[in-house]
Order: sequence, then structure tokens, then C-alpha cells
Amino acid sequence: MSTSDLRYPAATSGDNSAPPIVTPHYSSSLPNSPGDIENSRHTRCATGIRFVKTIHGILNIVILVCIICILISAGVASNQDGKNADNSPLHSSAKVNAVATRNAVLVFTVFGLILILIDTILHMTKLIYRLPPLFDTVFIIIMLVLAGIYLILGCCAAAWEKKMDDTVGKTGGLHHKGAAAAAAFFIFVAMIAIIIDYALRLFSKPSQTYNP
Repeated sequence: MSTSDLRYPAATSGDNSAPPIVTPHYSSSLPNSPGDIENSRHTRCATGIRFVKTIHGILNIVILVCIICILISAGVASNQDGKNADNSPLHSSAKVNAVATRNAVLVFTVFGLILILIDTILHMTKLIYRLPPLFDTVFIIIMLVLAGIYLILGCCAAAWEKKMDDTVGKTGGLHHKGAAAAAAFFIFVAMIAIIIDYALRLFSKPSQTYNP
């Protein structure tokens, strides 16, 4: 007793040529797995180790070095010298408070250090994919605002140096001469690097686009 394949019925007696057997092919697009975070959104910068090889990673390193130099320069400037300059009877054309300027430079420099470290870590560890795309825009705006603050701080730090020279410097009691000027220089360099880095991110298209 013969058994016929039920999937492909035998040809009728009037037709000796059987049709070719065509294996059905199914094409499906499976959604990304929940763990595939890199396919969930686009980024404005490269991620992973490639980040440090891009212009954004290089500028982040420049900003980080400048911030460390600012902390060192403003840190070595004597707080007592600032108080002596503020209380000095000698006249100075620089109308800034030396102590308040030094403290403001230190505070906003530490704030900038925290932000630049967060940005670098998020991109190098690819944790940026776990955050919504709006985070990129908000962070860029914050950094550009910080650059504006650095512009003001740089001018104040330059005036701080002049006041120190006009007061304590003339009496010979100034310690670490040029510390405020060095802080002002590195503040301006950091400001320029921040503007270039984050303006490029703001006006550039996302470097990679993924399908959610």
C-alpha cells in the first residue's frame, strides 16, 4: 500500500509534469531585545573608547586639563592675601572683591569638573543610551551657560590679579604672584573649548541613528 505525501498531493493522470516544490520563505523583523540599549536611540557623539578619538573627546580632555590647572592656580592663591588686598588703603582700578572672586572661581570650576566627568563617563561607558534624547540637549545648554559664566569669571580673575598687584604687590607681601592671572588664562581656554565642543554637538546631526 503506497503512502502519498499529504503536503504535496500527487499529480492527476492527465498531467505528467508536477509543479516544482517551492519552500515558503518567511521574512520577519524582530524587535530589539530589551538588553540591546545601543539600538534604542541616537547619539550626538561616538561612544565607548572611540569617544576619546573624536573631536568631542579631545576637547573634553582639554577642558579637564584646564579645569585642573584652574583649581591649582586659584588654590595656591592665598586667601589671606585676598583679604589684605580688599582691606588695603592703596587704590586699585580693579573694582572686584578678591576673596569673593577666588571662591567663585573655585566653586564654578568644581561644578564644571563634575559636569565634564559625567559627560565623559556617560559616553565612554555607553550609559548615555539609557537616558532620553532630551538629556543631550539639556546638557548642552547647561554647558553653554557654564561657558558664559566662565567668561565672566575670567574677566573677574584678571581684575583680581590686577588688584593684588596694585595693593599687596606694592607692599611686597604678595605670595604666589601670577596665580590669579594663570587662573584667568585657563578659564578663558576652558571657555573656548566648551563653546566649540558643545556648539558642534548642538548644531550637528546625530552621528548614529538606530531603529527602536
